Amino acid sequence: MDRMKIMARYAYPNQNAPEPAAEGDVGSIGARIKSARKTIGLNQADLALRLGVSQPTVANWETGVHDPRQLMLAKLAEALHVNLGWLASGERSMAERDKHPAAAYLRRAIHHVPVIPYSQTVQMLDHEAFDPHEIATDYIPVTSGSERMFGFFSADAAMNLAFPSNTLVVIDYNHRVPADSDIVLIRREDGTPLLRRWRKEPSRLEPYSSDPNHETLYVDKLTDIIGTVTVSIRFH
Repeated sequence: MDRMKIMARYAYPNQNAPEPAAEGDVGSIGARIKSARKTIGLNQADLALRLGVSQPTVANWETGVHDPRQLMLAKLAEALHVNLGWLASGERSMAERDKHPAAAYLRRAIHHVPVIPYSQTVQMLDHEAFDPHEIATDYIPVTSGSERMFGFFSADAAMNLAFPSNTLVVIDYNHRVPADSDIVLIRREDGTPLLRRWRKEPSRLEPYSSDPNHETLYVDKLTDIIGTVTVSIRFH
């Protein structure tokens, strides 16, 4: 195909034109640009010249370093004589997907967290290798970076502002060194669990309640930490 015929095709693009023949993986936007470019016999420099960009820019699109913006996608579709919908529907490059605010969240694994009775949470300290799945009464899917979690329903009036009635509290029992203001689950001297907010200066365990009569517990140091709250889920 000579140069004049190629130019004529750009001037009057057919939006109903068939998609370029597949050449390897054309699932990504970059791979579709490359496939369409080769189908009409252009090199990267030729395409760059027609779009008013540099050849390295075209190379970056095709290798997935970054994706062309929406306006440039329309120009590319015209220059490559392909349907804009086909070109734009390709998968975004990994670099572009990582820029999305939800990217980090969407990459997290979904864990099926065992829900156990509150009174039995202290077993996580009594037996280091204890598996909460052995006493699970239910499961809840949670997206988190941690793999060692269990959940329970909180009914502690001293924490009702943080965890109202019917709130499932999920504990990361790999996280036993809390930061200031973290909510922790500990084992009291009498062997029962206690859920409170940890404050460092002075060292204390605070309630978080609508009832001011619940006392703050002052401690020399925090011991017997079962884990730290990582997420809570309110059920209605």
